[in-house]
Amino acid sequence: MAHKIAAVIDWILGFNGCLMIATATLQIVSRALDRPIAWTVELLTFLGLFSVVPGVASHFLKGSETRVGIFVDYFPRVLKNLTEFAVNALCTVFGALLLYATWDYTGLVGMGNPEQYLPFPPETNLIPVYILSAAIIFNGLWNLWRIVTGKPESEGGNR
Repeated sequence: MAHKIAAVIDWILGFNGCLMIATATLQIVSRALDRPIAWTVELLTFLGLFSVVPGVASHFLKGSETRVGIFVDYFPRVLKNLTEFAVNALCTVFGALLLYATWDYTGLVGMGNPEQYLPFPPETNLIPVYILSAAIIFNGLWNLWRIVTGKPESEGGNR
């Protein structure tokens, strides 16, 4: 299931990249014609945010995130499992804290309505952080389950 969600995110990222190229081209051409279009800068910033953070989430969902195996793989099996368990427990807690902090920030600050050219509310910029938080939590819980059940880790994560 995680690979299917990651595949959907990857497809959206590909479409997003095409939109970024089209928007940047429009920005360059409009500036060359001395008629710059103001919203292109904001749209590129928005699309950039929606490419980097979900891209990282996709890696977590695929199980292809960078590991500390260069150190941990040389530990004795018991120490390796304990270290991986602790790291993944911290990872899960971090994901939960990131999710809570994003939600709390939205609720407490209210985000206001700063002047902007795009029709999206400012809270829309937090959607990638919610996606990343959920992916981190899923990855941490998956690895904790894998360690507890004694299943070996496979690169690319068969999830």
